[in-house]
Amino acid sequence: MGQKVQLTEQAVEYFFLRSKDVHIEEETAFITLFARLTKEVSVRKENGEQTEIETVWVDIDEMKLEQAPVKAQALPNGLQRYEITPEVFQNLYHISKWSPNDLFYITPYHRESTSEKFIP
Repeated sequence: MGQKVQLTEQAVEYFFLRSKDVHIEEETAFITLFARLTKEVSVRKENGEQTEIETVWVDIDEMKLEQAPVKAQALPNGLQRYEITPEVFQNLYHISKWSPNDLFYITPYHRESTSEKFIP
């Protein structure tokens, strides 16, 4: 008797996400910067698809608005998500090791992007 073989397909996508939010605490304005590199592995089987998200690197920084660098103040208040190539992902990962704060300000070469503005 033969066994039924289950066919699977695997797809890997790479993403860079960054966000900036301005909020008030006790009458003081703060900027919160967030950046994350993720790898999403989707496995398609005969009975459906399952996606596993692996966070490879993440950083968050908060500072008073009045003390924030001009480039932090100039960033759009919202969330940007970039689908990137494996090569760009590796380069951003290397940057995260020697200069992680730079990732808050980088707009990488990307295949596709989405953006969501935060309401002030």
